[in-house]
Amino acid sequence: MQRFHHGVIAVALLAATSVAFAQQEKTQQNSADEALTRSAPEAKDQPQAPPAVRQNEASQPGLENTDPLAGGKLVAPGAPQGTQDEPAKSSAKNDKLDKTPIMAYPLALTDEQKRAIYQRLTQGAASASAITAKPSEQVPATLALQELPPEMAASMPSVADYKFLRLNDRILVVNPRESIVVGEITN
Repeated sequence: MQRFHHGVIAVALLAATSVAFAQQEKTQQNSADEALTRSAPEAKDQPQAPPAVRQNEASQPGLENTDPLAGGKLVAPGAPQGTQDEPAKSSAKNDKLDKTPIMAYPLALTDEQKRAIYQRLTQGAASASAITAKPSEQVPATLALQELPPEMAASMPSVADYKFLRLNDRILVVNPRESIVVGEITN
């Protein structure tokens, strides 16, 4: 037990010595810095050389160094314009997209494909539902949903897994697993 106490005391003395040595080195460095400052007061008043210009910032005739961003938009020469990277406060289109639920994004269908689906599903005597729903809303799971005919589903794989609900003025595209409207097709 006594041997343990001697070990603890030795470690404590070693730590205290290390701290004292580090403080002494720091004090010596501060003294050296002060001596340099006092010995060359005129160096403080001399103008200093301008900072070196980096190679890509060198001024060239006819080119101006401008900020690549203005109002949150990328305005560098050659930058794409009208992208979804512009902040919503600068772009009405992006503001509308930001407020649109992801499930209500437009379907990946051409106008011709939408017309074909609309014509095919509005043929016949199938009754039109009287509910009012829009993209991103859930419809009752008890509704009778229509499937695309196999030949249409094969030619339009982006909507092959969805079911359709015929309304009086449009066709709703419904994800059958959650009964959520993911799109609409109008005439």
